[in-house]
Amino acid sequence: MEESSNKIINKKNNRKRKKSFLKNARKYAKKGHFGRGSQLDSDTYHYFVKILETFKDGFDSEEDKKVFANNVFEQTKDQEINCCCNQVGCRVIELLLPYANNDIVKQFLDVFSEDIRPLISDRFASHVLECLVSESCKRTFIENTPQEMRLVYQNFAIKVSKFLLNNLEDYMWDTYGNHVIRSCLIHLIQLPTDNSNTDKQDIVIPNEFSDIVKEYGERIISWPQFEQLCMSDLTSGFLQVLMKCLKNTDPKLLKSYSKKLLEVFNMNSQEDKPKHLPSAFGSQSVVMLLETCLQLVNSKLFMQLYNSCFSGNLVELSTIKMTNFAVQKLIQHCQEKEHFEGIYDELVDNFPAIIEVGHSGILLSLSEACKKFRTRQGSFVQQLMKALDCFEPEERQNSLILCLCRFTTYENNLKKAIENLQKEKLNLHGTLILQKLLDYNKPIKIVNALLNLDQNVLLNLFSNTMGSHVVDSYVRGEFVGEKSREKLVRKMMGVYKDLASSKFGSRSFEALWNVANLKCKLQIIEELSHKDASWVNSEFGKIISNKINYLLYKRNKEEWKNSLNKSKENKKEQLLAKVLN
Repeated sequence: MEESSNKIINKKNNRKRKKSFLKNARKYAKKGHFGRGSQLDSDTYHYFVKILETFKDGFDSEEDKKVFANNVFEQTKDQEINCCCNQVGCRVIELLLPYANNDIVKQFLDVFSEDIRPLISDRFASHVLECLVSESCKRTFIENTPQEMRLVYQNFAIKVSKFLLNNLEDYMWDTYGNHVIRSCLIHLIQLPTDNSNTDKQDIVIPNEFSDIVKEYGERIISWPQFEQLCMSDLTSGFLQVLMKCLKNTDPKLLKSYSKKLLEVFNMNSQEDKPKHLPSAFGSQSVVMLLETCLQLVNSKLFMQLYNSCFSGNLVELSTIKMTNFAVQKLIQHCQEKEHFEGIYDELVDNFPAIIEVGHSGILLSLSEACKKFRTRQGSFVQQLMKALDCFEPEERQNSLILCLCRFTTYENNLKKAIENLQKEKLNLHGTLILQKLLDYNKPIKIVNALLNLDQNVLLNLFSNTMGSHVVDSYVRGEFVGEKSREKLVRKMMGVYKDLASSKFGSRSFEALWNVANLKCKLQIIEELSHKDASWVNSEFGKIISNKINYLLYKRNKEEWKNSLNKSKENKKEQLLAKVLN
């Protein structure tokens, strides 16, 4: 879940960077500066800027995008290297290469192959080289790639990977070269990344590709500078990628890496860490390696890592900015119930300290693990209430919902106005914890706290971008009873027009409608049709109107009821078919 929230943030940041890049490209062109790197003439530079603008506006179909890309590359013929070494030219080529035909990609492979050494370290051309490696590996696995081209792609990927393997000392500490090496490893075995689709499980990796990855692994582990690799962000990042690739290609060698790193984590060197903490927490680069180990190792090695690095230090590590993510990874990748219970018991009395420093991801990870292992759930809810100061007196427990959504204490929650709740930026981890609590074996305290909130508070919460997901968890919760669902449906009677009219409220409306029985649905639609029906004309009201068949209800109530019953029967038949299958 922590990773999922990070992906959302990263996507937003990528969009911002793309906007600012295009904006800066236009601005510098007006000043007569035509991008960093190699020089482009004014006409070529402005042409590339226009290409970026067109691509940003989008295309009617993927075929149109391919035609567009091929036409652009006709203009770069015989100028490939010069364009790739320019800041804007590199961006255009990197963007369009995945849509280019085989002949165009081969032309780039040929010109890059002529003298690859300087291009690997070039701040712009290296990105195009990464893209070429990615495309070569990807197209090797595409069935409709002609056999002749398949061999061309395969040979290019092998050539670049082996050249880098034979010149590791030259490129390991070079920023751009290091990233090209990582790309080779990732794409040779088609390791899923945040930006790739993950439907690669059926791909058979050629032995030539997996052997290269193994060779990298064998070469690096015997390096005299191995310990040094762990100490810088650049080389640590490379090791993290290599270990993830070895998990699929050579688990035995990965185990050797984990054991060797365990020695590094336990060294007595002193850096930026408090003196009593293990060396694993001496620098960010080593901490990141530790996090990667936690994700990849077996249960036995996991416990060795826990005992040597975390045990007895969890509370302090949870409250330090640099190390709290390692604690989250420890909890998320714990494989045994008994191991998790030991971690939980060490942290349970220190929730207030964790909340005070704002490391809510720790508590989110704990909430997920309590669900996964079906243990300590009651304790977690109680300790969370105490930490947010809404456990005693008992009436304060109704405030848990908003305290969690805002991830703040009872007193601080009172200071915030309910009227602003609909547009308020709620705490992502807090709302995710609330959703997880609704999925616990005995969610009665959470259910009651939610049902005891004023209708106006619920309306504002359910109309909030994050709060609307709370409704989903409530109505889908395996252990939230049918009567409790009906209570919430009835609780919102009188404000369904308001829910239907807003963007996120309409999501909540739909979730409640889907679990409402026929009697409740009749009451809701009667409420919607009473007097003011302006909600129907709102942007999101129109969508709701179509989904609940509002016009049919206005025209013929009996026919509308019959359509609901038919829909119910169809769902029963689908469910039965699913069970039988």
